[in-house]
Amino acid sequence: MAILENGNLKGLVGNLVFRKSNEKTIVQTSPGCKTKQTKPTKAASIDFGHVSTAGSHIRHIMGEIHLNMHDGKMHNRLINHLTRVTRSNRAPVGEKKIHGGKIDRLINFQFVEKCHMHDYMHFDPEIKLLDTNQIAVKFPMFDMQKDIYRPKYCNFIKITLMIVILNFDKQQYVYWHKHQIPLDLKAASKDIEPEELLFNVNYADTETVLIGMNIEYYERFGEHLSLMNNKSLHPAAIIGAFTIDP
Repeated sequence: MAILENGNLKGLVGNLVFRKSNEKTIVQTSPGCKTKQTKPTKAASIDFGHVSTAGSHIRHIMGEIHLNMHDGKMHNRLINHLTRVTRSNRAPVGEKKIHGGKIDRLINFQFVEKCHMHDYMHFDPEIKLLDTNQIAVKFPMFDMQKDIYRPKYCNFIKITLMIVILNFDKQQYVYWHKHQIPLDLKAASKDIEPEELLFNVNYADTETVLIGMNIEYYERFGEHLSLMNNKSLHPAAIIGAFTIDP
């Protein structure tokens, strides 16, 4: 209730508070009652915290894949994908973590939403987790003139692979490998069949392995390489994801 006093209102009307200050009447909204979190909402917020932290780690560690050329909504899209990973975890709400979910739901996540890897690379590498705790990556034979998109003036390409070993429970990355496959588009031979690549993932605390890949386009002048990628042209994706059981 508000009271009119000497021409000024004082008190509360609805969610408005009237008070006098230096001969002026100040009108403010009153602070609403704080909504008390229930056990289910607290549990859900714990799960979201795990997902958000995991997304931040992936975004940081995969920096050499997305090169900060990702779209503005990339982090939110990654959080949505990670939420799908944890929803498949049979643990109760509040205890759903990345480990125990379906990590392969991250495969084909594109760091640039409108630049899908499959529109720029017309073949898929075969990726396996071997019994020896190694990641094997095998590219099929391909024609580097026809099977990879080539922008105007581009005469040199690098395919970059990044194998990241993580432990989301401890909020840390354990180790990472980086490998690049250079392709000189001026070379006489067009058919390429890279050797099978093997990467060790047998490290202490290994929990999850993610494989990222991008295509970097260059205009080459002698020994100088000028990167042509930008936020509209940067194929970069997560192409493999595995859970490592202790």
